[in-house]
Amino acid sequence: MVDANLLNWTLNKFLALVIIMIRVGPLLFFMPITGSRNVPSQVKILLTVATSLVLLPVVPVHAGQLPTTMLGLLIFMASEVCFAGILAVFARLIFDAVQIAGQMVGIQMGMGMAGVMDPQFGTQVSLIGQFWNLIAILIFLGIDGHHLYIRTLLESFRWVEPGTLHVSQATFEGMMQGAGRMFLMSVKIMAPASAAVFFSHVAMGIIAKTVPQIPILIVGMPLNIGVGFIFVGLSLGYFLPLMISQFDMLGRILPKLAQGLGG
Repeated sequence: MVDANLLNWTLNKFLALVIIMIRVGPLLFFMPITGSRNVPSQVKILLTVATSLVLLPVVPVHAGQLPTTMLGLLIFMASEVCFAGILAVFARLIFDAVQIAGQMVGIQMGMGMAGVMDPQFGTQVSLIGQFWNLIAILIFLGIDGHHLYIRTLLESFRWVEPGTLHVSQATFEGMMQGAGRMFLMSVKIMAPASAAVFFSHVAMGIIAKTVPQIPILIVGMPLNIGVGFIFVGLSLGYFLPLMISQFDMLGRILPKLAQGLGG
């Protein structure tokens, strides 16, 4: 006959695992890279279960934190989903900045109608944006940026008790500042290639006025594309330290944001 104490201990551990999975699951489904539509749902679920099992012995959760009513459980789950969503959206701002910069440069180069499917978000983006985005992902993984999420997730159970999300005015202000930094970062990324293509347009306009015999529409488009690609390649030396500094800043801000959500 199975001991009742053993059954009670096993049930408590299972409920604690459920509490951890309610927080880990949405974060893995929302965060960059693992939240990609190309990652099968079965892989995300298995990753959620594996991560929760690893965190089970080390995070301070217990079965008593799980509500006993259906309404309380729904509120509890909504709070955890919002917590994961806020962290994931803030982390995605860097990758969104890269996409915006690539889209703007692509339009300037005359490649606005040439797009590819983004494997992360399932949307159509410019070739330049996709190129920069893939490099940003490689840099992120190369500097062990994914460890940032795991570390923040581990510490979040100490900072924010499950089901006790506290969204304050400072949280909204932080999100707005993050969005502002996203556009500023986009300008920094696109500045070299964008400036070169802009001056190429100016030069083509001057030539069109001074030497109208030159078919500027035929000559200008491949020239702008060539100039754009040259400066996109040259800007990679500037792109690497910029992305590393942004990911380093994310490593400092993301834990502070998680702490702020705990009230």
